[in-house]
Amino acid sequence: MSANEVEVTTCGGSCGTYAMYSLEANMMERSCTCCREVSTTKKKVEMICPDGSKFNHSYIHINKCGCQRTECVTPEATQVTRSRRRRR
Repeated sequence: MSANEVEVTTCGGSCGTYAMYSLEANMMERSCTCCREVSTTKKKVEMICPDGSKFNHSYIHINKCGCQRTECVTPEATQVTRSRRRRR
């Protein structure tokens, strides 16, 4: 338990990722972005153990989130294996 309340921050949300077929290019066009931390701060908090002992713990606090372009990775094609049985 900490001596003071600790705010744990997260990033999440939609960043407009899409994939669509282009008639002009005759291929798929993709735009991939992900929501992630843009600015962080390392913070310290004093932790108190059930036996009353104390220790310092540091953690990363997210100050700001944003959308960042990322590589669009094409999923690997799944091979379908078909087996044939002979009729007896």
